[in-house]
Amino acid sequence: MITTKLKLSVTNDYLLRINENRYVLIDTGYKEDWKLFLKRLKENGIKINEISYVILTHHHDDHVGFLNKLVSENKDIRVVMSDKTNELIKVGENDQTHGGGLINKRIEFLIRYKNMYVSKVLGVKKENNLKFPPYESRNNDIIFTGEVTLRELGIDLPGKIIETPGHTIDSISILFEDGDCFVGDAAANMLKLCGTKNCVIFIMDKKQYYESWDKMIKVGVKKVYPAHGGEFSVGRLKKNIWRNL
Repeated sequence: MITTKLKLSVTNDYLLRINENRYVLIDTGYKEDWKLFLKRLKENGIKINEISYVILTHHHDDHVGFLNKLVSENKDIRVVMSDKTNELIKVGENDQTHGGGLINKRIEFLIRYKNMYVSKVLGVKKENNLKFPPYESRNNDIIFTGEVTLRELGIDLPGKIIETPGHTIDSISILFEDGDCFVGDAAANMLKLCGTKNCVIFIMDKKQYYESWDKMIKVGVKKVYPAHGGEFSVGRLKKNIWRNL
C-alpha cells in the first residue's frame, strides 16, 4: 500500500492510495492548517478532488479543524467517522466532560514552546481554545458503529477500524493486513525527553489508553503511524506500556 505523510503544523495526516488517482485521507488538522495542507498536496502532486474519503480518528481540533473547508472544496468527498465522533464533532469543541489531563507536569512548559514555534516558525496562528468549526454530517457521509472492515464501508483497501479509546472516548485506529496501524492519538512519538514514553500529551483515561495499547499488540500491529511524530515499531508499545500510570 502506498502511503504519503502530510506533515502539518503539529499533526501528521496520511494519504492512502486506493488506485492511481483515488486516495483516503486520515484526519485533517487545525482550521489554520488549511493553506499548509494545500501546499503539502501540491508538493506530492496530489489534487484535492482525488481524495475520495477522509477517515477521522477522533474529534479533536487538530484532527478535524479544516474539515468543513475540505468538504466545501471537494463536495464528493465522504467523511468516515464513528457514531461517537459524529455526535462530538457537532459541538465544535474538544470534549471535556470525561475528565483527563496532561501526561505529566513537564509537558505544560513544552506546550507554551510549541505554541510559539507554530506561530513564529510555521506562521500558523492558532487560538488555544480547543474549539473548531462544528460539522454536521451529510447524507453521503459514512457513520459506523463499533469495529468494521474498510471494505464493509465501501473503501477498497485491506484494513479494518478498531476501537482504541483512552485519549478520547471516540478514538479509533485503522489496522491493515500487513500490520501497519494508523492510530491518531492512541499513541505518539514526541517529546521523549519529557517522559511521554509514546503517550500523547493529553489522556482522558490512562488505564483505558494502555488497554488500547494491549489490544493493538494482541491484534497484530507491527508498525505504528501516529498523528504526532514519526512511525515506530510496536515493540515500543510493548516496552512502555503501563509506565506512565
